[in-house]
Amino acid sequence: MHQNIQFNQPDQNQHLELPWIQWIQSDGFRILADERFRELPVFGPLTHVWNTSPKCFISAGEDSKSIKSAERIWSWLDQENTDRGHVLLIVGGGTISDLGGFVASTFKRGIPFVLVPTTLVGMIDAAIGGKNGLNYSDYKNQIGTFQLPDLTYIDVNFISSLDALERTNGWMELVKHSLISDRTLWNEIQNVDIHLPGAIAPWVPRAAEIKKHIVAQDFLDESLRKSLNFGHTVAHALEWKAQQDDVQLSHGVAVGWGMLWSLAWSNSLLQRDSTDFELASRSIRMWLDTIPAHHQSHWLSALDPAELWPAMLKDKKNLDGAVLDVALTQIGEAIWNQPVTLNKFTSIWKQVFLSLETN
Repeated sequence: MHQNIQFNQPDQNQHLELPWIQWIQSDGFRILADERFRELPVFGPLTHVWNTSPKCFISAGEDSKSIKSAERIWSWLDQENTDRGHVLLIVGGGTISDLGGFVASTFKRGIPFVLVPTTLVGMIDAAIGGKNGLNYSDYKNQIGTFQLPDLTYIDVNFISSLDALERTNGWMELVKHSLISDRTLWNEIQNVDIHLPGAIAPWVPRAAEIKKHIVAQDFLDESLRKSLNFGHTVAHALEWKAQQDDVQLSHGVAVGWGMLWSLAWSNSLLQRDSTDFELASRSIRMWLDTIPAHHQSHWLSALDPAELWPAMLKDKKNLDGAVLDVALTQIGEAIWNQPVTLNKFTSIWKQVFLSLETN
């Protein structure tokens, strides 16, 4: 299944005219948007649709990916007399895309929807692949659907509005794409200063194409698509623990720390030290260290890895009670369904994080 994606490149002074506004046969639009867009008129050719369509605003963040939020939006759609002839236009970052896609794919057994990702995470990851989901019982993405949007419109001009943390969040997903699937891309990006103006935008179409290509081969996440979870099992456990400890930890930064663990674990599976993996770890640390107020190294170095294990056991990739994760055999090649024991998890954790603050 191939996702329909359109790009607007940074060298274009105006937002592209959006032909899908004409070719989508609908009775009109309903708009679900990130709360911050109440005050940000940034839509160019979307202006008419924006000004003439009913809108529902919701705050971004993992807390919004809940049944309560979905019920609120279902109720709003019902009040607006929404039917299968309407299109839900979803404007926002990764959590809004996940939530909105789930709502659209379940309301009246599915209405058309269009994603307009406004964060880097959304552009290269969350808005691509047709995974729509909610968090449940304190664990991530436990309830969801597989349903591709009718269109994903990616305007890289939104990147210029992102702060350093949001750029880093998305960059970690872009790094992951290259490490599991494209060594050439990794070689080109490993020293990029992501906080320079315009540094990220040129890489977005290539990263998005990697995910689109993987998903097209394994839409239902039965084999190759599992490689996209590289670094994510540990990341989700860290997010779960951070919430318990009232620590602010964003998803992309958690993925960065998760990839550090996964690279060391990959080394242990190969039973040799890979210089490539060590260099990759250094680059990831370099990017994470550009946001010292957020990287939480003291909290990480003090964590008992056994405290993360309950969340590891809840990961949706697991089978028959075994924790299964993704490793690299080399830069650009990944293997999945690799079992992790508590002892191995703990030993790699101590190797990577125990002396974190002194490295």
